[in-house]
Amino acid sequence: MIKNLSPFYSGIAVLVGISSVMLLPFDRLITEKDFSTFQVEYIILTFKMFFIFSISLLLITRLNEKALSGISLKYKWSFKHLNLIPFYLCLLGTLGFINKDLSSIDFSNMTLLLIACQAVGFAEEFVFRGYLQPVFMKKYISHNRGIFLGVLFPAILFGASHLLNLTINENIPQVIGQSLYAIFIGFFFGVVLLKTNKLIPLAITHGLINFFFLFRLLPGLNNGMDPIVELTLHEQIIAAAGPILIFIPLFVIALVVIRKITQEDVLKKINL
Repeated sequence: MIKNLSPFYSGIAVLVGISSVMLLPFDRLITEKDFSTFQVEYIILTFKMFFIFSISLLLITRLNEKALSGISLKYKWSFKHLNLIPFYLCLLGTLGFINKDLSSIDFSNMTLLLIACQAVGFAEEFVFRGYLQPVFMKKYISHNRGIFLGVLFPAILFGASHLLNLTINENIPQVIGQSLYAIFIGFFFGVVLLKTNKLIPLAITHGLINFFFLFRLLPGLNNGMDPIVELTLHEQIIAAAGPILIFIPLFVIALVVIRKITQEDVLKKINL
């Protein structure tokens, strides 16, 4: 039944499923009695992401497209250098805390943040690149621009999933900007998956990027520093445009690399 489902229905079902999991009131199970506010937030996030990852792994197994999903042992990890390209984002992420005093950081909080970020990386990559991309690829591979569409649609759905942040963030331009650059990096990851044949390195890279950009939020780095400034809508739009620009190079690189992926390259991975 999963195999015969329209890829767009699958995509909508994934978005609804992710939204449902993220809106579950897990905070009632874990309180601030034994943990800090930061710890409660990221423990809950880790649980939710582990659940999404587990479901996505089940879907990948049912789909029976391990090669397209990047979890087949048959194909070696090729073109490994492509996995290194996004690490410039990790370096940019360090700019948020490079001049901060790191001595007050609790190691347990840092470890929790790393685990949570990796959980997000694995959950999102296994859902969107591991499951949805093969679904779309099988649908469109016979089309003239089938490979492009097979990567683009899951990337758009990946970007759309970030609109869920509107439930917790009133800065609309920032959330829309996040959704746009999620499409860029999602498209890049999709192309890299086809070229390298491996999903797990992408999931790890995804998690590390999140970790370095969220590192500045660790308790101890936030104390007694930058006051919260209310921005006008115009200022919010300008601020949201900056992050989009740093992700555009990934999209451009992906457009170059995808031209080197042939229909035959993809077809030989499909379980016909």
